[in-house]
Amino acid sequence: MGMLLMMFRKMHLIQKKNNIEFQLTDLNQKLMDYQSLSASLANDSTSITDIASIPPSLFGSGINTLMMAHGAATQYANQAMTYMNNNSIFTQFGDNAPYMQQIAYMKAYEQGREQYKKRIMAQLDEQEQQMELKKTKLEALLAQVEEEEKATTQRIQAGVQSQVSHYGLQA
Repeated sequence: MGMLLMMFRKMHLIQKKNNIEFQLTDLNQKLMDYQSLSASLANDSTSITDIASIPPSLFGSGINTLMMAHGAATQYANQAMTYMNNNSIFTQFGDNAPYMQQIAYMKAYEQGREQYKKRIMAQLDEQEQQMELKKTKLEALLAQVEEEEKATTQRIQAGVQSQVSHYGLQA
């Protein structure tokens, strides 16, 4: 009966080990995907290559993030332009006022995009840190399970040897 329980325990440990290894593999993939998304979003100007390099698992949220960054930057730039126009900042440039307005709008857009990018990057960094912490916990749990599996295997081998010598089945 003891041998049967030990075998059952070993099978349970193998199943648990496989489950943890699967979770680690999945977590490593997610971690790489988030790091790839972070690298894609870190660029100041997003190109089609950056969009194509967004991992499939995060493509929808990556595109959504880029769209929201554009919307936030546009809103920031429009507010800045409204402020500048209300304070007659561009009247001093005379004929060059439209060019200066365009330059000011582009700079304000870049500032707005940079602010949004910092917020998103902070969120992604936080998610990556949480995944790293979970990964560390899973690796520690895996080590414990492997150690217990090794001890269980040794117990089974000792039990088998004991049974063989008890019943005189040695060759």
